[in-house]
Amino acid sequence: MDSFCVFNLNMGVQVRREKFGLLFYNYRGPRLYFLPSQNLVDDHFFDGTQSLSELVNTIHARHHWPLSWIEERILQIMGQLEAKGLIHGQSIC
Repeated sequence: MDSFCVFNLNMGVQVRREKFGLLFYNYRGPRLYFLPSQNLVDDHFFDGTQSLSELVNTIHARHHWPLSWIEERILQIMGQLEAKGLIHGQSIC
């Protein structure tokens, strides 16, 4: 997965912002998935308009955590969401 990637929800999946983070609902299941991301990842991120590297830079600007640590965590989260069939990535290069 490269950092010049955007993510979209798969067909039959919706995401909603909650106090704890994000709630994904998979109509194919139906299954609920909770992502305890607090305010790090917005539900609008999954409309494919912001790249992964832009998300990482936004988080870094807000919290000043090391870029490599943020990227590692975000890649891990996106990988888990992809493995569950909730999202799919697309390279924009």
